[in-house]
Amino acid sequence: MRTWKTEEGFTLVELMVVVAIVGILSAVAIPNFKKYQAKAKTSEARLQLASIYSAETSLQSDFDAFGTCLQDAGYIFPAANNYYAVGFTSTNATANAIITNNGGVCAATGFNGAAVKRAYGSAAATTANLTAQIATAVVSNTGDTFQAGAIGNISPDKTTAATWDQWTIDENKTLLHKVTGY
Repeated sequence: MRTWKTEEGFTLVELMVVVAIVGILSAVAIPNFKKYQAKAKTSEARLQLASIYSAETSLQSDFDAFGTCLQDAGYIFPAANNYYAVGFTSTNATANAIITNNGGVCAATGFNGAAVKRAYGSAAATTANLTAQIATAVVSNTGDTFQAGAIGNISPDKTTAATWDQWTIDENKTLLHKVTGY
């Protein structure tokens, strides 16, 4: 009676085929995963702009004008780990004066500079170059309209603020995705 000694395991060719298949799958899956991950980060911009909308409508109902004083309106800037800078490009003293004259408190606030530093951590992410991109994030002088903005670098291959993800919301709750940054 003859007994055969069998070797158990995989051949080198079988292992190389498996490695090739895994490589092909990851080449397809990783870019899609990064895009879905960036899309998920946009929920922060939508959430923050919805909060700004609520704060602005509260100002308007209480003091008959929209203003750039987000913190006085009850909006709280995100404390840490945020992807977007949100707010207005500059203060509007005329609109803020309407709120003050009607009994409110309205200090000047625009984009949150501390949030910019936390979100990007680089010298390139200055408040000035962010506000230059969202130039329409303003309150009208009469205080009857506003457009708030959000800008964030959510994709590692976007190197300038002009290509970063940008959103706006206005007094009609029209949410616009101005620049798709992913």
